[in-house]
Amino acid sequence: MWKRGLLDFNIEPCISFSCLMPNTSLDRVSFNDQLLSSAPKHTQRPEMMRQLSLELINNIPSQALVLYTDGSKSDSGRIGSGVYAKAEDGLVFRCRFRNPDNCSVFRSELLAIREALDFALHFENSDTYILTDSTSSIQYLKKWPEKTGQEVISKIATLSQKSRVCFQWIPSHVGVFGNEEADVLAKEGSALPSATFSELFTSEIYSIYKAIANAAWRNPPTHNWYAGNRPDLSLQSVGTRSAQTALGWLRSGYIKSLKFIDKEKTFLLALVPVLLLLPISLTALVPLRGSCGVGRAEDLWSC
Repeated sequence: MWKRGLLDFNIEPCISFSCLMPNTSLDRVSFNDQLLSSAPKHTQRPEMMRQLSLELINNIPSQALVLYTDGSKSDSGRIGSGVYAKAEDGLVFRCRFRNPDNCSVFRSELLAIREALDFALHFENSDTYILTDSTSSIQYLKKWPEKTGQEVISKIATLSQKSRVCFQWIPSHVGVFGNEEADVLAKEGSALPSATFSELFTSEIYSIYKAIANAAWRNPPTHNWYAGNRPDLSLQSVGTRSAQTALGWLRSGYIKSLKFIDKEKTFLLALVPVLLLLPISLTALVPLRGSCGVGRAEDLWSC
């Protein structure tokens, strides 16, 4: 939903596009991911970055359509996008919407750019400027056709047939009015009661299930067999740490004297000198009797 002043009006959400080929020309499109090559954001003061941004914006032709885009994630994890646009006749337009909860901030930036492109396609301007504080989004779009998705590039290609298109990075939170407005709209969008769509990228679905797997790994199952102390199950012992380490080495085959005799793990007696060199003694293994299903000390060699 776009707002023009205090009135709301709808813009068609879907415009069909043909599939692009890798040799699709974007000669009328420019991607600028910095203000000046000698003025990266992390080395400059906010006042200087604001001044550089305002100088760039003031050099934009007056008849151009200028759009500011932004994405935001709230403390509660909700994601929103916002677009602030200023048309040639001075009219101001605002758009905000909520994205799926598992949507990344990077994608929310791209969705804001997509919405800005949809809006620009309804105007006849010789120049269209999309100003965003997301360097990664501009670099992503600039990599066409290497990694960029078809949808956004299709809209860019269609728009470039009637208008020169410039994607320009501007710093965030330095007092640039349009960027601050887009940021407010994105935050308002994240607070909306429901998302406008539910589709997720493959990478986002992967992240969801990876987080579930990590949570399960940090919280072991509560099955009664998980911490069992019978043969072929996990070991439990009340012995010293050195004794547990020695037994772990024996069972895992870390000590090379491990042999399989009649399908059983067996450690040769030649292992005794090796153990004597370790900071433990064979008597340290006595508390481990019964921890792997054996009852006698000598049986530890084949447990």
